[in-house]
Amino acid sequence: MFKSKRSGLVRRLWRSRLVTESDGRDGCRGGEGGRNGPCRRHSGNAGREEEEQSLDALANAVETKEGIPSECVMVPRTELQLGAHHISPQFLLCKLYRWSDLPLSAHLKALCHCQSFDALDSAKVCSNPYHYSRICGPESPPPPYSLSHSEEHKPLDTGTSLGSSTSDGHRSHWCSVAYWEQRTRVGRLYPAHEPSLSIFYDLPQGTGLCLSQLHTNSYHRNSHSSSVQQIRRKIGFGIVLSREPDGVWVYNRSQHPVFVHSPTLDPPTARGLSVKRVMPGFSLKVFDFERSSWMAGHGMKPESQEGPWDPHSVRISFAKGWGPCYSRQFITSCPCWLEVLLNNHR
Repeated sequence: MFKSKRSGLVRRLWRSRLVTESDGRDGCRGGEGGRNGPCRRHSGNAGREEEEQSLDALANAVETKEGIPSECVMVPRTELQLGAHHISPQFLLCKLYRWSDLPLSAHLKALCHCQSFDALDSAKVCSNPYHYSRICGPESPPPPYSLSHSEEHKPLDTGTSLGSSTSDGHRSHWCSVAYWEQRTRVGRLYPAHEPSLSIFYDLPQGTGLCLSQLHTNSYHRNSHSSSVQQIRRKIGFGIVLSREPDGVWVYNRSQHPVFVHSPTLDPPTARGLSVKRVMPGFSLKVFDFERSSWMAGHGMKPESQEGPWDPHSVRISFAKGWGPCYSRQFITSCPCWLEVLLNNHR
């Protein structure tokens, strides 16, 4: 099962540093197995089988870079010692297998399908490095709505209105996604009903919106454009869109940056379009429910927007940016891009 050098390293690392007794048996206090060596296990065949399953899941994630979905790898929520610093198991594996430059101050975000998502008080934590992303840091001062807590600025219940249930009890879609190549839309609108949606061009065993399938089923005039073909190859594993309690997030699974814009990313007084770059392995909240409610309540529209304006749309371009800081002024000049239409009771 573990044939490659990488898998062998995963096995050795797991046994020597991470597989610990969480209940303090055999004279080991919880957490010390991670710092001073492993505690002995006496749980019999069931325990060994569970350990092997965890090792398999970890090796699968590392070797495929999550190209094939892998399970959570749960370990006691403890600290490991790295030099003079104490770090978490997930931080250690993310630094070893994903980001060698990961600073100690980095904030890791569990993806929405992970058992550790929003489970801060759980006794165990997932240490699968491909169940985490880094968060894009803030690039501007806090927006006005975060500076006041008066009733006037109290956020509306926008978050729950996205993807609410219909009258017959079925859950409606929370967004629709359109795929574009330059000025031409390819395929039909794709509705998202589940909280997260994978959008990719080439992903083994992937489920979600497969852009290559849209392209195969829809001939169009850009199909032979060299720039479009070049960017198609860069989409790869693509992105994950997720509807979370505070807003809509984008996680970049590809090997190239993606560029995003939405009404809630623009400062209210911005005179230029705010297009944000999301590097591989990073996540960004691209639509903020609270900010959207605040803007709607104050009738605010970014100064950079002229003409018709959709306050509930997000645009995402693969590999190429647009706007004032780029040679392409409009997203319709980008080879491959997405339009995410949030279903705010349209």
